[in-house]
Amino acid sequence: MITKILFTALVIVAAMVFMRHKNGANPQRRQSAEQLQDAAHRRNAMLMAVGLVALTLAISAGIYYWHWQDEHRIAIVRVINTHSGTEQSYHVYHNDLHERSFRTVEGTMISLSDAERMEVQENAAQPRP
Repeated sequence: MITKILFTALVIVAAMVFMRHKNGANPQRRQSAEQLQDAAHRRNAMLMAVGLVALTLAISAGIYYWHWQDEHRIAIVRVINTHSGTEQSYHVYHNDLHERSFRTVEGTMISLSDAERMEVQENAAQPRP
């Protein structure tokens, strides 16, 4: 994700450098009223482009934060042995929860056998956004 943002920023900077170099190539140009108007249009277009990029980055950052927050919610996982009926509870982040295994908040990796069943309960103490 950060690579995409850095690459986009690099392309924007390269385009701005190219435009400045291109505009500075002919310094003997006289600025008539039409050229001043063109410069104002270019400035407005540049401001709109920068605004669009800033809006895109802000939305991307918001979506990334929302996804991170969603994945770091804590769930209560109950592991039930179907043969003996014993039950154990663990606290697990949602992104560490897999089909037959999970990693607890403390860092312990738990893998379930065929004789065990897993029940996932949302933690009621943490409101979902």
